[in-house]
Amino acid sequence: MRTKKYTLIQVLCVFGMLLFALMDVYLYKSGYFEEKKLSLKYQENNDIDYKVYLKKNDFFESKYLEKGRTYITSLIDYINVDYNYNIKFDHLVDGEYKYRVYAIIESNKSNSETNYWSKTYNITDEKKGVISHSGEFSIHENLDVDYNKYNGILNSFKKTLGLSTANGLLKVYLDVSSNVSGNNIDTPIESKLLLQLPLSEMTVEASVDLDAHNNVKEVTKSIDGDRLKLMRTVGVIYLFAVIICFLVLLIITRKKRDLHLYENTLKKIINTYDSIIVNVKQLPDLSNHQIIDVSSFDELLDAHGEVRMPINFYKGLDRSYFVLLNDKIAWKYTMKKRKIERK
Repeated sequence: MRTKKYTLIQVLCVFGMLLFALMDVYLYKSGYFEEKKLSLKYQENNDIDYKVYLKKNDFFESKYLEKGRTYITSLIDYINVDYNYNIKFDHLVDGEYKYRVYAIIESNKSNSETNYWSKTYNITDEKKGVISHSGEFSIHENLDVDYNKYNGILNSFKKTLGLSTANGLLKVYLDVSSNVSGNNIDTPIESKLLLQLPLSEMTVEASVDLDAHNNVKEVTKSIDGDRLKLMRTVGVIYLFAVIICFLVLLIITRKKRDLHLYENTLKKIINTYDSIIVNVKQLPDLSNHQIIDVSSFDELLDAHGEVRMPINFYKGLDRSYFVLLNDKIAWKYTMKKRKIERK
């Protein structure tokens, strides 16, 4: 039984050595332990469309004017803005995004960038979305901007503080924030789509800023830090695993050889002296005998020559016993597996 167990361990060790060795060679050949540069490219294709809806008047037959025109402030009712945000990646990504639309009113010194006052107004609540194993995602937001409301706020500020010559701006942003993960790269992406209109003017012209529209951006990463160290550590572990399997194989092979040596020695004695040896299922009761421990089976044979009684043989796990009895004396020889191995 023990021999079969040792044989199974030997087979597993050989299999383990081959497996870990092949994995180490494969990882080395494939350049897995070398420094690598990863990249994630993306391109934003964004657009803002808007229509300026007019109050009832005797001059324009259309309800609204298309973008790119000059608009008379007193005729503006509201502005319908259509934000279209789209981003495409060169790898499939996972992650999440959030966005909101807000407006900023600014009052600046005339013909200067000096800012007198500004205030932010939320137009929509923050909205969220999930990106799941996709090469792109899009956001579409259509809303009405009450231009007259913000124009009135600025005019009130100027009138109250006597800043009649101050300039005013209305900035309406779609603010998009995302965190994506693709090609083993994690990166945040921030984008703003801006519609800007003058305030407190007789006529206005809107302008659009799409924040690097149509530009391809790239996020790069070199595996030269903790990850590369980890990969190299894995390779060293595989190498040590091969060495450990080899050492275990040597130990098991030696134990198996020693086990055979012990078994063969017993077998030789049993076969040679079969006529005077009796196999017993348990050791005889020696409590009423004087026990003499002999150091070799040959000495037991000498005693047998005088007593002429059969030798009782009992085999244990790691030692075997040979006992010769007469009425008052018991000669006992103990064959120890470890002692045989040392010899």
